[in-house]
Amino acid sequence: MVSEKETPGGKAKPETAAAPAPTTPAPEAVTAAPETASTSEAAPESTPAAPVATEAQAAEIIRKHVLLSAAAGVIPLNFVDTAALAVVQLRLLKELSELHGVDFRGDIGRSAVGTLFATVAPTALAGGLLGSMAFNMALRSVPVIGTVTRLATQPAFNSAFTYALGKVFQQHFASGGTFLTFQPEKVKTYFREKFEEARRRKGATPDAAPAAA
Repeated sequence: MVSEKETPGGKAKPETAAAPAPTTPAPEAVTAAPETASTSEAAPESTPAAPVATEAQAAEIIRKHVLLSAAAGVIPLNFVDTAALAVVQLRLLKELSELHGVDFRGDIGRSAVGTLFATVAPTALAGGLLGSMAFNMALRSVPVIGTVTRLATQPAFNSAFTYALGKVFQQHFASGGTFLTFQPEKVKTYFREKFEEARRRKGATPDAAPAAA
């Protein structure tokens, strides 16, 4: 607002009204920022859920392939059952690697399976004479007796082996490892532990939950 004021020379000089005082921000505006900060600080509390979800998915993958490997053990044809088991186990490694974002290498996977198999094969099926893989394979070729032997031993062996294989690779991938950094010699002890853990269940499907690790 402009007003006129008399000056000594007789002329009126315009005078500008004083500018209004700045308004004080509303209390709500002042306190809003800290609330936003506290919300952002609370966000990291939800991050541990990701590893837990990954562990649960890995457990389900292992459980599924344990069941498939047991089914491969009752295929009534020599070498066909072995080929089917190999497919199941490579698929297990592929799905675990995809879960952890690791590039799948079938050649390394097959080599690792063979190396780990050699650590448990000699005495895996039973004690004494039945512990000989050569004797067991010969016995399986006999009609009727071979079928009974297969049903009594092979599904349990396949299940235990596949369970231990899955647990070893799950641990390796979860720790940031890849197929290129996998060293079977360093995991043999852990592999045997998981293999025996599954065998002690007396043919039952091993519990692949993280709690069993």
